[in-house]
Formats: sequence, C-alpha cells, structure tokens
Amino acid sequence: KTSLHNQTRPQQYAPAPPRWTHAQPSLKKNSELAAKPVDEGQVTDRRRMSSFGTLFRVSTFGESHCKGVGAIVDGCPPCLALTEADIQPQLSRRRPGQSRLTTPREEKDLVTIMSGTEHGHTLGTPIGLFVPNEDQRPGDYKEMSDIPRPGHADLTYLLKYGNKASSGGGRSSARETIGRVAAGAIAEKWLAVTYGTHISCWVSSIGDVSVPESAVPAGEGGAFGWTRAQVDEQGTLRMLRDPASLRVWTERDEPDDAKRKAANVASEIAAEEDFLKLVGVHAGASAAGLKEAGARGVGAATGSEAALKALPCYEDWQGVIYNWQGELVTPSNGFDLAQWRTKELLPLRCPHPPTACRMATLIRQVKLEKDSIGGGGGRLW
Repeated sequence: KTSLHNQTRPQQYAPAPPRWTHAQPSLKKNSELAAKPVDEGQVTDRRRMSSFGTLFRVSTFGESHCKGVGAIVDGCPPCLALTEADIQPQLSRRRPGQSRLTTPREEKDLVTIMSGTEHGHTLGTPIGLFVPNEDQRPGDYKEMSDIPRPGHADLTYLLKYGNKASSGGGRSSARETIGRVAAGAIAEKWLAVTYGTHISCWVSSIGDVSVPESAVPAGEGGAFGWTRAQVDEQGTLRMLRDPASLRVWTERDEPDDAKRKAANVASEIAAEEDFLKLVGVHAGASAAGLKEAGARGVGAATGSEAALKALPCYEDWQGVIYNWQGELVTPSNGFDLAQWRTKELLPLRCPHPPTACRMATLIRQVKLEKDSIGGGGGRLW
C-alpha cells in the first residue's frame, strides 16, 4: 500500500488541518502565545521532521514520557540475519542511569522487533522497533508546563508547531535517540556483512577538555583510533573515595532497608560535595579546598596544592591511579586501595584515561551547579 502522503489527495478525503505559526511571544505562559493560520503553501512539509534517509529511511517516534519510543526502518534489504540480539548491545551502551555523570532516569531499554523479520531474517519490508518507557514521571514537569525552560527546545517547538509535549522534552528528549541507535545498529550490521565495514567512535572532548591528537593511536593500513572494545574498556574509570569522607551504612547500623538506603544516599552526596570542595575544579585548588585539605591532613604538605595533587580520585582499567586532574598518583606506604575503591564505574567512553579523568571531574562540578555542558562530541574514524 502507498501512503496517501505520496498521492494527490482524493476529493472525498477531508482537507489537511490548518498549520499554525506563532508570533514572537510577548507573554510568559505558553497558553498566551498568539497564533494565526498561514497558507499551507508557505510552510515547509513538517511531516518529515522525524524521518531521515532516502534508500535506507528511518522514522523515529515517541516522546520522553509516553508509553514508548522507537523507529520504523524502511529500505533494509531482505535476507539479512537480524534479531534483537543484534540491536540490544548498542541500546545498552546508550542506556541512561549508568553513572552519576548521566541522567538518573532508570530504564532497561529492551528492544522488540515488531515487524519486518521472520525466522531471524529480514523480509525487505518496514522493520518496526519498539522500546517501552518504564520510568514515566510526567508529574515532575507540572511547574514547567506553562513556562518554557531555558536551554531546552520547549519554546522552539511552540513557535514552530504550535504545540509541545507537556512533560519532559517530548520529541527533543534524548529518549528520541533510541530509535536512531536501534536503526543504526541494523545499518551497521548490513555494512559489516556486505562490505566488512566496522565503525568505532569515542568521546574526544567535553567543554574545554580534549584528547590530545598525539594520544590517538595509529592502526594498520592508515587507520587511526581505538576499536569499540577498547573504547568501552579503556574509556571506563572507577571512582575512588576517601574512606574517611564516606560512611557506608550496613544492616547493623540501620536495620530498616529504606532508612539505610536514604542514609547511604545522604552520605554519598556529602562525600561528593566534600570532593568538589577539595579540588576547586575550574581554577586549580580553591582556597576553601586547600583549607579543608589542610584540616584533614590529606596527602603531602598540609594545606598545599601538592596535598590535592596526591589525592587518589580515579582508577583506570589497568589499575593506574589518577588525581582529579588526570595526573598520576603514587600512593604512599600503607595505602590500601581496596578501602578507596567504590562500586561506581564511569563509562565516559574516552579511551585516554588522563583526559577521561578531567572530563569526569568537570561533569561532576557542572552537575553540582545544576548546569549542563557539551563538547566536540565523538570522533569517527
């Protein structure tokens, strides 16, 4: 069947609803934005806002807090071996809630292939992919339903489409990328099977922190960079905590599960604030951090910047220890690494550990300030 969008609309069908454009808002509330209908011929076809590609065409669907998100992939050749197992690893890599550096939203992001395959092979027909939203909390956005949030796409959507989702970012939420990742996994498999093409990328910069060009390894045949396995392994850090600043509540300390969990969360928050006071992220060691380090006798000379440089903060995949600036730390005699290790892993996907340490510290500081930060993105070779 051919979509009516690709045909001349028969007379018996009702005309398309009017499209809307908005004047520049002079009032604060979304509901007060003035609107007027415009001639359909003057408006770019907005039906394609969520579709990409020509031969291999992907249309994503879903909003941040609806029942689910996904994609329709049209144009995938038939007879390609394909199951959820080919797609899930990539969705698991992008899944939220993996560390303190990302959104705390808890989602399993388990994909289901709804159509387009049979007996583990593609049919050449549209492939439907669906991932349910399990952590739906539309009530968290009540105070934002009338006023567009700074730094988000709320106002842009209102001005362009005359409407927006009332909870979360709607279509501009990072949840929308699930469909792109799932469709990309299918394209990636076809490229690998057909042409032996393999794709790897990594985080090369966040804010003003970048991987030095000299740190990017040279591969065979003129290739550069790390493999995906290396990115995942070498681009993950383990968080280290001074045991003197982090109290771990056990069942003996608090028998009640809920209270014990709350106590450990409060202890972790206090330890994180303590860490950020110590390092004074942006301008080297802050005066408050130096004073606190001196009071606690951290590391080398009391109250000096050298004390902070000697503070273990991260451990890389080889067991090498770094401070908050990504500089090597040589533990003093009697240092017990097991006491400093936490269960928390930071999958930064920056396979240059010194740079990854600086990135992690920067993100932690920005999150404490309830802000956000971007960068140069991933580098593709």
